[in-house]
Amino acid sequence: MQFGEFLRRYGVDGSRVGIIGGSIAGCAAAVVLRRAGCDVTVFERSSGRLRDRGHGVGLSAEVRAELAAADLIDAELPAHSITQRSWYVRDGDAPLGRLLWEQSFTTVVHNWGMLWANLRKRVADNDYRDGVPVNHIEPDADSVTLRRGDGTAERFDIVFGADGYGSAVRALVDPAASVENSGYVVWRGGYSVTELPQPVPDALHDQIVTVAYTGGHCLIMITPDPRPGVLRVYWGLYHKPAQPFSSDTDEAPGDSLPGLDAVLSADFPPYWAEVIAKTSPASTVVHPVVDIRSSSYVAHRLALIGDAGTVARPHTGSGAVKAVQDALTLGRLCREHGNWAELLAAYDAQRCPAGTALVELGRRLGQAQVTETPPWSSMTPDDFTEWIRSVLAGRRLYLYEGGE
Repeated sequence: MQFGEFLRRYGVDGSRVGIIGGSIAGCAAAVVLRRAGCDVTVFERSSGRLRDRGHGVGLSAEVRAELAAADLIDAELPAHSITQRSWYVRDGDAPLGRLLWEQSFTTVVHNWGMLWANLRKRVADNDYRDGVPVNHIEPDADSVTLRRGDGTAERFDIVFGADGYGSAVRALVDPAASVENSGYVVWRGGYSVTELPQPVPDALHDQIVTVAYTGGHCLIMITPDPRPGVLRVYWGLYHKPAQPFSSDTDEAPGDSLPGLDAVLSADFPPYWAEVIAKTSPASTVVHPVVDIRSSSYVAHRLALIGDAGTVARPHTGSGAVKAVQDALTLGRLCREHGNWAELLAAYDAQRCPAGTALVELGRRLGQAQVTETPPWSSMTPDDFTEWIRSVLAGRRLYLYEGGE
């Protein structure tokens, strides 16, 4: 890290800050920086699509309370409380399969789009430029120039990259950071709970259901819907496809990758297979599962937040959680430090190691739950308890807890 004279001498208040990316991380950063006295501008390349994402985001009760206390979300933001995670394996024609293990698993599930919208409404419309891509980032000793798609440019004192998976800001902060492809994918889909196969088992009401099979697993849960009083079923299925799936794109239509029907037929208990199969193929998406680890979150007048800093595999349940915790840390450091040099050094020292730890956890979980799965069907509850402890190495991170 190198900090010029401006960063050492001048405080946060009054600084012009550009934020590239208007997703959860970008909106949360904009809120805390505006409250710290910054003149903030958010550039979001897409137009309207963010609010349509409906997959589930699990927050601990503590993180949700912290966000509400910091007025980053409404205290009454709809959510669905989960108290347990149940693991099932196929057992002949038994509709639900065999219950393999029950795990204490307290989390509060949110709808991604609703969480984003709650943050977005706290960013003034004048500060948020929807459908405005940034094509070039030009840092120099005095400022950072952002050139937009229409050829116009603006100068900022500091620029935060909240531009996610394919971050252009990361490429400048840490040119050596690269995408590590896991070799497997996650299919995602969902629909209204009113369309679930009947009768709906009790396991879905206040639990996350995990269907485990050789070579992968699937999570099924209930999430809120943007329509008042409506709930959705959401699922995410991890699997290694027969043909390699490119990591050059963040997502693709789910029906562009064959093989889902074969997995459901061969490996799923009948009821859970029907839950997934009822999803319209055209409404599903598939993501390559990757991780990206940055050696630093800060360079010169540039900083990273959310997935722009670190991409951990989704098994950690940490994508949106890490984004908001990055922002909460940023807000606290704005109050604690007198200049940008001190603030950014402290931010890098605290959040970069946290991101690295999540990448390592995600790799262990991916190996254990996808690429080198245990003999699920022959495991006892005691076997499972010992297995999860060995995977987690006794550490607690976000939604996972290992025993001593």
